[in-house]
Amino acid sequence: MSSRAWWKGDGVVGSPKIVINLSTQRVQYYKGKELVGVSPISSGRESHGTVTGSYSILDKDIDHRSSLFGSYVDKEGNVVQGDVDTRTDPAPPGTKYMGANMRYFMRIVGGIGMHEGYLPGYPASHGCIRLPTKMAAIFFKETPQGTPVQIIGESSLAATESAIPIGVETIPDVASAEPKHAAKKAKIASAAEVKSKPAAKPKTTVRRAVVDASKPSWFKWTRRPPRGATIYLNENE
Repeated sequence: MSSRAWWKGDGVVGSPKIVINLSTQRVQYYKGKELVGVSPISSGRESHGTVTGSYSILDKDIDHRSSLFGSYVDKEGNVVQGDVDTRTDPAPPGTKYMGANMRYFMRIVGGIGMHEGYLPGYPASHGCIRLPTKMAAIFFKETPQGTPVQIIGESSLAATESAIPIGVETIPDVASAEPKHAAKKAKIASAAEVKSKPAAKPKTTVRRAVVDASKPSWFKWTRRPPRGATIYLNENE
């Protein structure tokens, strides 16, 4: 496989561990201390961000369907309303709910798990970890219940990549350096702008003193000012 997705864990001995990095949109699969597999993912989008933390595989279901997200279809199975949330979207008259297909599902926490899905090249799920079909099948086969899962990173830092449709055999190794969000670019541009601006001149503070010629002065005047004269002194000098 390409460097974007590969597996070399057959025959490797060691306890499995899965690390999901939201910043790079990658999952790393370990056996013992050896990295034996890598795959691109699509994690939760902004409104349904994937949680971070340390978890484990709770259960597995090779033909799982979502009980929350899916489509409303007519009696012929045609989609009437797609991308629905059964908690908030009522079913149109004459339709029934069909849960989104999540083959090779491995539950991590709550309703969130790893499963086969379409990867558009950026975070786009409802919180689950979508995997290319081939990698989902490999990970499902190799992963026993109870396998540790660590989720780290921040999906807003993810770069956009080429899409991976469901069922493809070859995973393209193409990724752009363009971040999905422009926050990082804006921060860099702002720092460069500040750096290019000339430094502001320090403010000058002026003090005023009224001369009393009847008292001795610490200052040696070259020409004694008349009594009652106002002297302005620059504090920065």
